[in-house]
Amino acid sequence: MRYMERLDKWKKDGPIYLFMYGEGEASQVFLQTGILYELAEETNGAMLLSEHRYYGKSKPFEELTTENLKFLSSRQALADTARLLELVKSEPQYENSKIVVVGGSYAGNLAAWMRLLYPNLINAAIASSAPVLAKKDFYEYLEHVSDDFEQHGTEDCMEKINEIFTTYEKRFRTVDGIKQLKKEEYICEDTDMTKVENQQLFFLDKSSAFMYIAQYGNPDVIKTYCEDIKNTSLVFSSKVDENDFYDTKNNCYDYEFEEMIQNTKEIDWLVSWTYQTCTEFSYFPSTSSNKHPFTDNISMDLFYKMCTKTFGPNFDEKRIEAGVMETNMMYGGLTPNVTKVVFVNGDLDPYHRLSILEDLSYEAPAKVIPRTSHCRDLFSNRSGDPEELIEARYYIKYLIKKWIGLGDYNKPNEIKHTT
Repeated sequence: MRYMERLDKWKKDGPIYLFMYGEGEASQVFLQTGILYELAEETNGAMLLSEHRYYGKSKPFEELTTENLKFLSSRQALADTARLLELVKSEPQYENSKIVVVGGSYAGNLAAWMRLLYPNLINAAIASSAPVLAKKDFYEYLEHVSDDFEQHGTEDCMEKINEIFTTYEKRFRTVDGIKQLKKEEYICEDTDMTKVENQQLFFLDKSSAFMYIAQYGNPDVIKTYCEDIKNTSLVFSSKVDENDFYDTKNNCYDYEFEEMIQNTKEIDWLVSWTYQTCTEFSYFPSTSSNKHPFTDNISMDLFYKMCTKTFGPNFDEKRIEAGVMETNMMYGGLTPNVTKVVFVNGDLDPYHRLSILEDLSYEAPAKVIPRTSHCRDLFSNRSGDPEELIEARYYIKYLIKKWIGLGDYNKPNEIKHTT
């Protein structure tokens, strides 16, 4: 297990702040800026950053297989983190240090669950944009993407989105339509777009452009994107170097399902995260709801097939369902039995639909920040940040200092706690 540390702000008996990474390689950026860095600077804290098993350089096996992936789970990752912190606390200089864990997105879940499972070790936690409720069919994701574009886009944006996706749908109904679509969308000549799973990957890719903007953008970005698509019949594809379906060798988009599965198996972090979604969380964004303009062309069958093709026939719908149920039973879903955890969400972020949006108790508050996207509260203030976001960061720091017995206990007058 790889971890990083920064101790130049620490003074004797100062707290320990741990930033937990989730489904990706750890980076030192959160030891240099952001809310954890600011807390350490203001309270003379030590900073640690941990990498999740099976991600980055924390790989227990050179080659990942279905057999050895059985040791990958959130429960094991939590035990890893507890072991790391127990080792740190065993050093004499940290004997009186309080421990605060911080995480965002899936790692936000982990931060809250550390406080749930190890309350005698962890003194407080920040759970940012944490989808603590595992859910098999996460149809609400695209519902919320739709809500964001309806609220912050141009007046005719929703109608235009529906027009584009309906056009795609019509193209797939005939051989000539598919030929036309392949030409319009630069789809590789040998990609068989008569296959249902290939068509669904196409719709998933086109919907992803809107998903990304809703999850990581802001009202201005949403409005600009609506203006960009106003005079076109197409959705602008992601940048070539960021698009999983772009074939750089042939300069075209390849939506061949079997090719996608093979590519997934060659990318370690993607194998690991796909395994966790297939065994613990799902979070699969289907179009099964009718409350969005993206048409109903991304079925749950696509995701079930992804799991079975990647890991074997036993990883079917029944196993996915059992994993979701076990996760929610283990951690409590939307009602975890925790204190001294603050749950923070941006109201633009589609993942907030699976998070805690109302106070669980006085010592487990929730904060929903208007006009704010995924995990934005974890960063330092920037020019253009909404005032509510700046206030929320002050409020979060106030809570942490209060819970670990440091700082001013008087709530700042300008900070309003609203949900």
